[in-house]
Amino acid sequence: MTLNEVLDRALMRAGLTETNADHRNQARIYANATLQDIASRATWWFMFKEGSLSTTASTRSYALAADVGNLISFRDTSNDRSLRIVNNDEPDGADPDQSETGDPALIYIIGADSSTGAPKIDIYPTPDTNSDTIKYRYYKTFPELVASNDSDNLLTAHGIPLLLQHALYLGTASGILLEYGDDTSAGLNNQEMERYVFQAREQNGRMSGNRDFRLQRRDVNARFDFVVQEGSLR
Repeated sequence: MTLNEVLDRALMRAGLTETNADHRNQARIYANATLQDIASRATWWFMFKEGSLSTTASTRSYALAADVGNLISFRDTSNDRSLRIVNNDEPDGADPDQSETGDPALIYIIGADSSTGAPKIDIYPTPDTNSDTIKYRYYKTFPELVASNDSDNLLTAHGIPLLLQHALYLGTASGILLEYGDDTSAGLNNQEMERYVFQAREQNGRMSGNRDFRLQRRDVNARFDFVVQEGSLR
């Protein structure tokens, strides 16, 4: 299903003319609101992604993908090791003047890129090698869909499963109807949307296969690792 089809179905359910440009713009606003609402309902399997960056010697800061919602892990595939995500006080305390160089060991967030708004990280110590590949796993956010996205296939372009595509046009119709004061029809569409979201969440919970989950011990995340500082070994 394309976004155009979602808008068509939502407008038909709301009793509005699908070809009217103002109505389509109105429906797209509600489609975006519904999409963000659905995205917040669960940790959806289709919203996990992987990105990568290539190091430049003597360069400490790097911008990540613009759709990063929250980071999960980093790994240095060139040197076959994982990198820890830490608070900035750890590398600042170890290297206040940020002069140390070497193979990457720690990652920390420093803010947003000024031109793209994407999350920006520092690598500690500052890489001393060009073209090392750093891969990172993250949970994405959905960008706002605009008119140029109307022909996008929601599954192949954005990873949205069919169940949630149905939920999307129902939620969009509900928002439009609510705006026009038809609370009863809005409520019926919202109920149908919730039914599809519930089924999608049930399906989402089965994506880990037949694994059994149990409560973890309090010390399960205890770490006994450290970073060797420059000049500390003689």
